[in-house]
Amino acid sequence: MDKNLLCSPPLQEESHVTHGRISCRSHNGSAVLLNFLFLCLTTWLSLSAGCSSVPSSVAALVTGEAPPDETYAGRQHLPVTPDEAVECLSNVAPQQGWAVVSTGGEYDTQGQRGTFFRLATTTPGGSKQTVSGVFYAEPSGCYVRISEQNGLPETLVEPLITEIRKKKGYR
Repeated sequence: MDKNLLCSPPLQEESHVTHGRISCRSHNGSAVLLNFLFLCLTTWLSLSAGCSSVPSSVAALVTGEAPPDETYAGRQHLPVTPDEAVECLSNVAPQQGWAVVSTGGEYDTQGQRGTFFRLATTTPGGSKQTVSGVFYAEPSGCYVRISEQNGLPETLVEPLITEIRKKKGYR
């Protein structure tokens, strides 16, 4: 065994009773420091990866500029309220072969989270396709999930962004 790992002093005999002691070495100061630095690095990396989109949103709020239209993980972020997004979708959908069939508030236990919408195709003949989704409210506007089954269809994303930019006066 390693001499530094286990220390066993010689046994001492006193009146026919044997006494001994086994002790472990104390922690090395550099090992404790390395463990602490490793923990700090791991925490910093996980926080920076998880909050990578926060700086652009915070910068947009501080400067007062509209945040850019960006898609993250199948979500389209828009710089308008959920109700304004549904209004723009109602204007754009008929031009792309869709119709907004119904809308309403989307609620959870803490109140209204956004605005619900249901779309249906308007093409004659063939089977009628329906899709529903929600424009969820967030501090910088709203976001919607992009999906052909449960969300905003991919074909409506670009026309919706164009309509919002036209309505808001963005270039």
